[in-house]
Order: sequence, then structure tokens, then C-alpha cells
Amino acid sequence: MRASVVAAWLAAALIAGWCIRASDAAHRASLSPKEVRQRTEKLPPDLTYEIAAMQYVLRPEELAELLEDVRADRCRAWIDAWWDARDPIPTNAQNEAREEHEERRLSAQAHFGRGKWPGWDDRGEVLIRYGAPAVRDEIDADVLPPGIFIPAEELWYYPQFNVYARFADTGFNGFAQFQEGVDIPVSERPRSDRRNLASEFNPDLPMDYMTIDAPLADAMNLLPPLADAQYEDFLDRVYGYYDLEDKMPAVYPFDFAAMHIPAFMSVQSFRGGDGLDRVDVSTEFESTVTPLSVTSNRRRFATTSVFWDRDGVEIARLSRVDSIGTDLVATDSIAGVVNQVTTTLPPGTYRVAITVEEEGSGRFASTRREVRCHDMDEGMAMSDLMLTRSIAPARDGSSFNRGALEVVPRPSGRYRVGWPVPVYFELYHVPENYRGQRTYSVEYTIKPKEARSRSLWARLFRRGEDAIQVRSAFDAVAPGVDDFVRFTAGTKKLSPCEYVLEVAVTDGDALRRVVRETTFHLVK
Repeated sequence: MRASVVAAWLAAALIAGWCIRASDAAHRASLSPKEVRQRTEKLPPDLTYEIAAMQYVLRPEELAELLEDVRADRCRAWIDAWWDARDPIPTNAQNEAREEHEERRLSAQAHFGRGKWPGWDDRGEVLIRYGAPAVRDEIDADVLPPGIFIPAEELWYYPQFNVYARFADTGFNGFAQFQEGVDIPVSERPRSDRRNLASEFNPDLPMDYMTIDAPLADAMNLLPPLADAQYEDFLDRVYGYYDLEDKMPAVYPFDFAAMHIPAFMSVQSFRGGDGLDRVDVSTEFESTVTPLSVTSNRRRFATTSVFWDRDGVEIARLSRVDSIGTDLVATDSIAGVVNQVTTTLPPGTYRVAITVEEEGSGRFASTRREVRCHDMDEGMAMSDLMLTRSIAPARDGSSFNRGALEVVPRPSGRYRVGWPVPVYFELYHVPENYRGQRTYSVEYTIKPKEARSRSLWARLFRRGEDAIQVRSAFDAVAPGVDDFVRFTAGTKKLSPCEYVLEVAVTDGDALRRVVRETTFHLVK
């Protein structure tokens, strides 16, 4: 009993120490605005402005990593790599995210520029983060009795977020965002307070809702809200900007859900001949059958797959176009598409990007991943696992035929609870056993991808606890040196979540064992 208590205390101490170290590391990873300014002041002006704009889109630890070494060539390479990893449509020659960001930065410099860091006032920062507002109301400075000076103001409205960004002319430092009137000086406020002023020299500015011009209210179909409840709603929208900045520091047009096509992609490699793999790229997506315009009776989707080697050299580009018939009256109907393109590659590791773009709407889907083509020419070998919609006898003209079978893939890997999960793979160079037969055994297991929630004690001292929920096996005889293998995994006793399916094949003499795995989702 005493040993257990000591072990528990020791584990708690180790966890506490890890948390403290993690907290210290996170603290060290952030830079203050002054440190950012100091580290960039010796860089070329164009790079300084570029980093000044990127501070709004980078996480604190990313900004610290960028400025860890402030050699100009190293910073440029870091920025290039960061944007390359975030290219929304990586199969074309443009980087839409970077182009949009650069356009906003140049616009901030042109319209709201100033000589001091970062090169623009608060309006420029908001423009770089969220683009131009739908409504921009500019209010001139005025003097009200008894001699109260009201500075020039601007109110920007973003209907997609339902927030206002409100600014006032400081008279010496450009426009600053309005802040809530508080007694604590700016220099003494905690850094977590998103309502502190961007400049340490700016004073608190008053909040006076009644200066909103009627044209702005008319443009937004609003009436001047005199009631307390309406005034509070206005304040919620003004301060909602800061909540937006906390949740989404920067947003681009293609970030909105309406721009994305619900799509899933998968890549599997099979033996394609001497020294080559056959690589199948499968795509699954859905579209409404509502036409884009009254003159269009079809929706067209272009699917593109690009492979690069480890040196970044493009070695394969595949494309196809799928067309879906539309109907003006069938507004709620959904059409599903499953397509597949094939290429051959030598064994190795590759980067692949896959995109689906709808012609005429700008909607898209994309993914990128690293894939490995295995060497399947030496000894018994096994292809990747393919999750499927159906496996049936081959049909004439089907692009999904594999020998005597038609194998329709399910790239989403999504199945309802209780549904069977059809699995397909290919086996190569099955050796003969001592009886002259090409026998082999297949064993598969299913376990949750993420460990189920367990007590602290179990996580610390029972890490080897078996998480496998399904285990099954069967024996088979290959008709020749190669075999097309299919089986169905049962899911009746499984709960909705993501699972790992592992398949192991052993030859008849137990001299060689090959293993592959994939993941699938069970949904309600």
C-alpha cells in the first residue's frame, strides 16, 4: 500500500514538473511587440514590412521561430516554406492565400501608411487580418458645446462576422481602435486583455455610440438604437471584434465553409510491374444538382493530382473532369461522385497534392500528404489496403475493375455503425509450402485510433492494456503466384469513432509476414 502511495506521489510530481516546463517553454516562445520591432529593424525594408504583416497570422511560437535567426535569406526561406504549406490549391501555380495576404498588406501601406512601425495604423492591421469591410463610414472631427473636441472616426462593418471595428484619429499616431473606458492605464493592463491599445502612447478613447451616421445605419438596414437593449447589442458587436481576433486572427475568402467542397481523397499503391508500383488516386465528393445559373444544366468538377519527389521535383500530374447533370426544381438533391486516376512510380517516398475545383463557382477541396510506394518485387509482398463501397464481379467498361473483381473505393473511409467494412488488397509472390501449395493466413485487428479515456492510474501503470476490440483470422490458398484478396470486417459491437484496421499476412511456412494498416470512421 505504501509503495502504491509513493508511486502515485512520484507520478504526480513528474506530471507537475512537466507542466511547469511546458509552461516555461510556451512563455519563452512568445515575443513582445518591442522585441519583434527590435529584431526586424536591421532587415531590408520590404522584408520588415512583410514580417510586420505576418505577425497577425502567425502563432506566437511561429513568430519567435521566424525571428530566432534574423538573417534576411533565412527569414525569406522560412516565410516561403510557411506559405507553401498553406497553399489552399497546391496543384496550381498560384498561392491564393499568400497573394491575398500580400494584396492586403500593400493596400494597408498605401491607404493607412505611417512612418513608424509597423508601417500602418490600426486600420491597416484590421485590413490585413480580415480584408476590406462591407461598409466603411467616415465621420469628420467636430467640436461640441461646451468646447468638447470629437476626433474624426471610422466605423467598419463585417457582416460575415457581424462585428464592428471602430477607430478614432489620435492626432499624432494615425487611427486607433476604440477601447472600453477603464481606469487602469494601458501600460498596467495584462497582456491577455485584447482591449489594450495597439500603441503604448495612445490614451483611452471615449465610447459614444450616438456619433454613428444615419447613412451607415440605412446601408445596414439599421435604425439608431436608442433603447438600452439595442445599445448593448451594438456594444456586443464592437467588442465582438476582439473575440473574433482571439478565435480567428486572420481570415481569407477561401476560409469560409461555403467555398469548400465536401470531398475525401485516398492513395494506394499496388504492384505495377518490374520495378514499378501502380498508384491509384481515388476521390469522393458530393454536389447539389442545383444549376449554377439558369443557362447551365451541368456542374463540372476538375480533379488534379500532383506527385513530387523528395527534392521537390514534379514527376507526375494526373487530371480528369466529372460532369453532373442539374435540375432547376431538384434543389435538395445530392449527387455523389467517386473517381479514380492511375499512374506508375518506382518504389520510394513522394509528396502528393490532390484538389477538386468546381468550374464557375470558385469552390474547391484539397489535401496533401506523403505516400510511400513499397518495393513489391522481392519475396512475398502486399499492396496497401483499400476500403471500398463494394466488391463484386467485374463489369464491362468499369474503370474500377481489378482482375475478375470490380472494386469501388470509399476514400472517406466512413461507415455507419453496424455496417460491414469491405476491404481489398493484393498479394504478390506467394511462395509454395512443402506440399507445393501457395497457402497463407490473414489476421486482422481493429482498435480505436485514440485511446479511450482512462484513469490517471491506468494511464501511468497500465499502458500496455490491450485496446484491440476486434480480432479475426482466416486461411486461404492463392490460385497462382499472386492473389486478389477481399474480406469484410464486422462492426456490430463497435461505437462511433475512428479506428485503425491492421492486416497481417503470413505465408504457409511462417517464413515471411507482411503488415499494412489503414483507418476508418464509424458514424451514427
